[in-house]
Amino acid sequence: MKKIFSLILVLMVAVSFTACVKSMGGEIKGDAFVTEGWVSPDIFRVTATGVPKPGLTNKVQRRGTAKEAALIMAQKRIIEKFVGARLEGAAGAADYASTGVAVAKEFGGTVKGGTIVRSIYDKDDNCEIVYQIERKGLKSSVEGGATK
Repeated sequence: MKKIFSLILVLMVAVSFTACVKSMGGEIKGDAFVTEGWVSPDIFRVTATGVPKPGLTNKVQRRGTAKEAALIMAQKRIIEKFVGARLEGAAGAADYASTGVAVAKEFGGTVKGGTIVRSIYDKDDNCEIVYQIERKGLKSSVEGGATK
């Protein structure tokens, strides 16, 4: 009986997570608008979602904290994607941690200086953004390793 109850509980949680994800993901649409990946050799975009700080009731504050959380997540995702590209591009590369530090040091300013090109909120004030960074020769710098 406990196993059946546990299975039902797990399935209910999985369904609720799936329902929540569908309400946010993919809401920023457009045939010509790239929401994730390389837009050009100089422009890279990611999407990220943020939730409001717990306990806030003011709509402006809730949306502000959700947007800030999405921004931090987007910046983190870009660094992670660039670390992955570096590790894929260099067979026998150094460990993940040292590569992550090097990538964060090399691209940190570019990533922090990016812009939110689109944002959308749901009824719970969760925020989904498209974050873009731009730098001349960015793709070749990411895929080719350090060019110093």
